[in-house]
Amino acid sequence: ALARFQEFTDIKSIETSLQYLSAHEWDVQRAINTALVSNSDTPPVTPLVAQPLPSEPQMQQNTAVTVRFVPNFVLQLFRAPLSFLYTFYLKYQQYSPVRFIRVAYTFFRSFLWREPLRDPLIEIENYITYFNKKYSTSHPPFYRGNLSQALRDAQREIRLAFVYLHDKNSPLCDRFCREVLCQQALKTMIGNSLLWSSSRDTQEGLNASKFLNVNVYPCLCIIAHHGSQQTVQFKLEQYTDSDECLAQIFNAIENADQTLQHNRERKNLSDSRGRLLDEQNAAYLESVRADKEKAEQRLREENERRKIEEEHQKKLQEFAEFRDRLKQNLPSEPLSTDNETIQVSIRLPADEPIRRRFRRTDSAKLLFEFAWTNSSVPNQFELLWGYPRKRHQYEQIGDETIGDLMNGTTETCYLEEIEQDK
Repeated sequence: ALARFQEFTDIKSIETSLQYLSAHEWDVQRAINTALVSNSDTPPVTPLVAQPLPSEPQMQQNTAVTVRFVPNFVLQLFRAPLSFLYTFYLKYQQYSPVRFIRVAYTFFRSFLWREPLRDPLIEIENYITYFNKKYSTSHPPFYRGNLSQALRDAQREIRLAFVYLHDKNSPLCDRFCREVLCQQALKTMIGNSLLWSSSRDTQEGLNASKFLNVNVYPCLCIIAHHGSQQTVQFKLEQYTDSDECLAQIFNAIENADQTLQHNRERKNLSDSRGRLLDEQNAAYLESVRADKEKAEQRLREENERRKIEEEHQKKLQEFAEFRDRLKQNLPSEPLSTDNETIQVSIRLPADEPIRRRFRRTDSAKLLFEFAWTNSSVPNQFELLWGYPRKRHQYEQIGDETIGDLMNGTTETCYLEEIEQDK
């Protein structure tokens, strides 16, 4: 406010400018208008009223002191147009075409001159190559990835994460790399922990510097995870001596071992619970699988029995229909006075024998068809007759007649059920 007031009013005196601003409660516009239309370089003085003395309370005198200055006619000539121009500028500056041109230029420049994105992994690889060439490869191996990946791996594997931030233009960083980072002592201390490093001129290095609030280089931090939280166990912001630095790092690692041990115990407990849960789940799934297999086996057996029963019932129905057709189509029994007849007796396994006369010219299959008309006869059977007895089946008899197979006038046949085809 003071600089703007002095720029437009050309009043060099800071004390006078402050008086103008104080008189207008630091309203810059009102103070400038008053200074430009005023006749002096000094703000008007507020009249001072003299206080009555305690010894003279009856006397009250008012005394006003007014200071007048000689006006500057040259300055007065330019104050009115300057005030008008300044008021016009403040009122219409938001509609100025220059502002729109600047905004449009910035908008199009963001598309035409956009900086190429930098791959963090390529930057890390370039930094590791630079470090190995400038110093040596005797340092602990650097983690080849960004910082977030290194921290996640350290948390998952319960290891410490060492973070070193480097400045390529710092002689102190050169000393630290040669005296500490590339020494066997630090390599032994780090052991199987992770070491991540980057330079401040890379995007990953800038992000790590902001994340760890780093202002001085070299900076070495030791990060440990306590549960899901990340804690900085050690932070080196000022390097002076290698022995002192190594001692500090050693003490920090000793203190961080308690956190690592706590994390290992938690992980072992979590793993044991997980294994127990997996075993329970596996046993449950195995039980479910066994029950499912038993249910499927019972279902298959039930379906098989039902299928066999249906087939058996179908065969019985078909055989009953077959027996009815045989009864209808069976030729009539010849009379006892007829010539060329044979009296055949078929002995059943459990019932009384069945008897019937047949003509010698009848087909031998008629013996089986007559037997099937009896309800006690099974579906499949064979007949035995003659001496020595010979077995005969329905399917094996061709065009033979009863006279071809039997010579006497009476014959006895024995019926036996065929078990395997039942």
